[in-house]
Amino acid sequence: MNSPRKFEFGLSFDPPGSRRAAKVAPVPEPEPVPEPEPEPEVPPPPTYSQEELDATRHQGWLEGRAAGEADTMERTERRLADTIERVAHDLHGLSGAQEKVLGRIERQATELAVEIVRKLFPALVARSGTIEIEAVVADALSLAREQPKLTLQCAPDMIEAIEPILTAAAARSGFEGRLSVRSSPDLSDTDCRIEWNEGGMDRDSGRLMNEIESAIARGLQDFDRRFGSDGAGTSGALEENRS
Repeated sequence: MNSPRKFEFGLSFDPPGSRRAAKVAPVPEPEPVPEPEPEPEVPPPPTYSQEELDATRHQGWLEGRAAGEADTMERTERRLADTIERVAHDLHGLSGAQEKVLGRIERQATELAVEIVRKLFPALVARSGTIEIEAVVADALSLAREQPKLTLQCAPDMIEAIEPILTAAAARSGFEGRLSVRSSPDLSDTDCRIEWNEGGMDRDSGRLMNEIESAIARGLQDFDRRFGSDGAGTSGALEENRS
């Protein structure tokens, strides 16, 4: 018995004569394996001399010191600006307080002056005697020179003293009209009242003092508005004195 034979795939079953030569594809040659790229060379670490290290360290120290000084200066300037602002605010408050203190001193000085004037005014008026009356008579004659008549009223006790004054003043001014002197109980010894057809004038020391006190009172009222005072003091004293 024949032993079985292994089938070979190279056996052709084509009819005879029709067998064509089998084209065997060329086996491609394997591509060459690229050579690995060389690894980059690592540069050696830098080396510094001791002098370079010392110079770098010193430069860093200088830069750090400069930065610290700049920061300290900035904080100092900020504190100084805050201090100046607080001082300016405090000075403004002190200025206002000082202004009020000076204002009170000014008001007290004014009140004292008013009291002095009030005490001295009657004595000063009495001391002037007939001088003020003579001045009023001269002014009246200069205005009433062409008037036909001029009448002077004075305190009863002053008639004898004033008649020659009036006559002499009329002669000096060239007044050619008629002169008349009359007594008036409501006038003080230093006051007088002069009248003519188209006008008149007088001297009233009491009214003059009232006008002075009124002017001072108005000034103090304006002062109180400016400084916020309570208005106590001379204003009330003046009102009380006039009442």
